[in-house]
Amino acid sequence: MMTLVFKCTNCGLTSRTPHMLCPICGSLVHPVHGWKWSFEEKRGIWSFSGILPRPDQRISLGEGYTPLIESSRLFHELVFYKDEGRNPTGSFRDRAAALVVSDALSRGAKRLVLASDGNMGASVAAYGARAGLPVTVYVPQWVDPEKIMIMKAFGANVIIRDLELDELLKVVSRRSRRRGLYNASSTYNSLSIEGLKTIAIEIVLQMGRGPKEVVLPLGSGLTILSLYHGFREMVDEGHIAYIPKLIGVETCGNPFYASLLGISAKCSEEALPGLSYTKPIIRDYVVNIIEKYGEVVVVRRSKVVEAAKNLAQREGLFVEPSSAVALAGALNIRLSDYTVIVLTGHGLKGPSAYREASRTKTTTIFPGSTKKLIIDILKENTGLTGYEVWKRLGLKISVQAVYQHLHDLLRKGYLEVREDRGLKLYYLRRDVRFSSKTAS
Repeated sequence: MMTLVFKCTNCGLTSRTPHMLCPICGSLVHPVHGWKWSFEEKRGIWSFSGILPRPDQRISLGEGYTPLIESSRLFHELVFYKDEGRNPTGSFRDRAAALVVSDALSRGAKRLVLASDGNMGASVAAYGARAGLPVTVYVPQWVDPEKIMIMKAFGANVIIRDLELDELLKVVSRRSRRRGLYNASSTYNSLSIEGLKTIAIEIVLQMGRGPKEVVLPLGSGLTILSLYHGFREMVDEGHIAYIPKLIGVETCGNPFYASLLGISAKCSEEALPGLSYTKPIIRDYVVNIIEKYGEVVVVRRSKVVEAAKNLAQREGLFVEPSSAVALAGALNIRLSDYTVIVLTGHGLKGPSAYREASRTKTTTIFPGSTKKLIIDILKENTGLTGYEVWKRLGLKISVQAVYQHLHDLLRKGYLEVREDRGLKLYYLRRDVRFSSKTAS
């Protein structure tokens, strides 16, 4: 059995482990493979096997070859949508999962473990099922329940933790090293870049030329790093003349890269699910790419929901909010002809923002009343998850904000938490008396 070899781009250290960063000098690691501009007649990213690492066994569910659709009503410029929601599990992460799971299977892995905010967990769960490999996914509490449902449907063991995604990624990294498990976390596995770079390859093949600009969600920065990698390879091999401008879009609820680049974007909004990062390990490389080849655009949450609705109602494309952020950014700037907007995931995978926008109350909620409403809900319904509390509230408030109220009530001693099959359930404490001061 032949195992892929990975090499540090700086110190030259070679390893058979698909690290994202070199364990010696901290530089990016890339797999060692030949690069041949040739394509096979088959579905899935393995059509591009000439430009990809080639594990012994290859798993595919027909990922890739997503349509490039010209905008007809939202832009005056010649703009195209790369609709990644057409992938098998409804997101662009299927491209990375196909390569990651193939490598795990080829090297004889017994279990895959990863931390995910939703899409990568669903993708690895699906491809793991296809390969016959068990999968464990660690997710933060605020992950869209639809994505947890998808992971469990594919047989994954889903562990929900009250930690930020950056911290969960570290937990999984330590656990995988200690127990000899295969780490399939997207930002910790360099094969993710190889899988996602096929988006850039397809764009060039579908357009018959290189795009002038590509607009995409930022999140951890992995996607912009991956597309840069793909375009860079095509420039180096003489297939396109330049690297397109790469425009990353963030919300002001989590303007991580904007802050690093000195762009002021303060607001009191919650971060969108799927885009909340505070310490991505690839940040320095992403900042360097943006400084040389792109820019960051920051938008408000309301503009994201508005963009998603416009896309559905005027272009017939339904995407999740973390995907619609790219369109919101594109509508906020002047675009060039031959611009591509990357739509990373289908709307059914993250409908919470649409649901939230439709739940506006006709009355104004007075300060402190949200905690009182939460207490009233838990009086009538004991043992609810944070998401279930949010659904019963029916307010124009994010899931993350509800969890913050729950944390405040826990800290003040009004609630207690019990775990049941990986879920945190909230209960009122029986030994506490409640009064009007509780909500303050």
